[in-house]
Amino acid sequence: MRPERLPWWRQAPINRRAYAWEKKQQNPTLGEWWHGAAIYQIMPWSYRDSDDDGRGDLNGIIQSLDYITSLGVDAIWLMPLYPSGDVDAGYDVKDMRAIDHSLGSMDDFDRLVRLTHQRGLRVMLDMVWSHTSDQHPWFRESRSGRRNNRADWYIWADPAADGGPPNNWPAVFNGESGWHFAPEREQYYFTNFFPGQPALNWHNPDVRAAILDIARFWLDRGIDGMRLDAVNFYAQDPQLRDNPPRGDDDPMPDGFQDANKATRQKLVNSFNRPETLAYLKPLRDLVDTYPGVALLGEVVMCEDSITEAAKYTRNGTLLHMAYHAGLLFDERMTAARMRAVVRKTLDTFGPTGSCWIVGNHDFGRMSSRWGGDRFPYPHGFRRTVAALLLSLPGALCLWQGDELGLPEARVPDDIPRDRLRDPLAETNGRGRDGARTPMPWNDHSRHCGFSRCEQPWLPIPRAHRVLNVARQQHDPASLLNDWRSLLNWHTAQPAMRAGKTELIDADEPWLALRRSYAEQTLLCLFNLSDDSAEIDLSMHSDPHPVQGLGFDVEHLPDRCFRVPAWGALIVDVSADHGATHAAPYKDEQAPDTGD
Repeated sequence: MRPERLPWWRQAPINRRAYAWEKKQQNPTLGEWWHGAAIYQIMPWSYRDSDDDGRGDLNGIIQSLDYITSLGVDAIWLMPLYPSGDVDAGYDVKDMRAIDHSLGSMDDFDRLVRLTHQRGLRVMLDMVWSHTSDQHPWFRESRSGRRNNRADWYIWADPAADGGPPNNWPAVFNGESGWHFAPEREQYYFTNFFPGQPALNWHNPDVRAAILDIARFWLDRGIDGMRLDAVNFYAQDPQLRDNPPRGDDDPMPDGFQDANKATRQKLVNSFNRPETLAYLKPLRDLVDTYPGVALLGEVVMCEDSITEAAKYTRNGTLLHMAYHAGLLFDERMTAARMRAVVRKTLDTFGPTGSCWIVGNHDFGRMSSRWGGDRFPYPHGFRRTVAALLLSLPGALCLWQGDELGLPEARVPDDIPRDRLRDPLAETNGRGRDGARTPMPWNDHSRHCGFSRCEQPWLPIPRAHRVLNVARQQHDPASLLNDWRSLLNWHTAQPAMRAGKTELIDADEPWLALRRSYAEQTLLCLFNLSDDSAEIDLSMHSDPHPVQGLGFDVEHLPDRCFRVPAWGALIVDVSADHGATHAAPYKDEQAPDTGD
């Protein structure tokens, strides 16, 4: 039987800002707050709608802060809040210094930051700096002619001899040419993504200076971190050389589907340029004048995501963290595959800098990862995945709703084709909307407590309704409670937050990690198979399984243990076992889950 646990909302919240400061004062080598952090990614459009217009907003997030705090995360990452052309879920920005009116006001943003800080959490803001909207004043001026103050703020080039695009650079979402003709200049402008997202010219020092001014604007408003969208797309080859062709024996790049025509090229000139690294140094210098602020980069679409991402964090002089595609594979999970990913990450990043993603707004839901929509994983698998992710070295980004186990919404069963919003659906027939549907808060009010509007911007799948927050909060055995127990326990473990990580050689089906810091040593053992498995820990004089995390483990004679299929065992093998129990429950008030 699983150990009995009280409902998740009854645990006293930990003030993470105060906790991190206290721990660092006690031991300055413990590291910064982002070391081992859990970062909760929020799409404001889909989180909670306070004004019933069908889209979520900042006040909806404010209403949900008690819930977010109770999860045990360290920070929230807010997806773009800026006025946009409404092409790509806010990633086509028209004004980098303003709040989109549909989401609220700058006063609402300041209030959100203040109230989030009061709860001990940090706020990270999405920074979209590789491109702008084609409606941005910068681009409108640049497009108007070849002689203006911003004529060279974007990637412009004359037509090829035949009048076509200047080179073979593709847009990464569909593999078609990323060049678009502007008759005003009789030139082409380049886009890495959609036509309405022209690429900024990062080789221009005036562009870089403008970006630093924008960074300073938001830093002065009190944010604690910046997530740099598509950071490896900032610079292009200044000579506009073609991307070389990909050979038949060359490996596929990370972050792409096989059917994407962009993968026919080695994507080394249209983005993934070494110049980007040098251009980031002034940003890091600026951020270092704001103590406690972290830079997180997205480095997923490239030839080798782990290797490329590590370049951005190496030596600790550019980004503090970068997330990569190491776990974004669709094959069935195996211990051998996971060992290879962890080993490569440790060898490439070193002890810090890596950040893990499994689900997010671009790459789908965690429950559909590793063939989850094709292979029959048991219910306990998701709890094991949560423990596994929190045992890995580095930070973790947790996509909203993945703590509930929401499955990917299906097209057209859950989202009719005429309700799709993502323009990528025109290419692959489904887009990315399946991971972006509104958050289900309860099952007794309209649209699951997300909004009282007639029709939200995306429908809520029927399968999500039974996984709502209100229902799971009353079930001690729910996935929501599993995540909450693990996250709150993880926060209090120095070995997990800032400890050394060793990958232990173990036979199939085991993935085995040793996390150690000072006097604390934890063994993190995962049975990644369809059958129960036994493990012998007799080499340790007094192994103590961590209690209160909800894992079913059978104690056998001679310090051996039997772990069920897709199960986990976390064992304290240090001298002091007092810190390895789940935190006590105190607070009797449940967070608001809507009417």
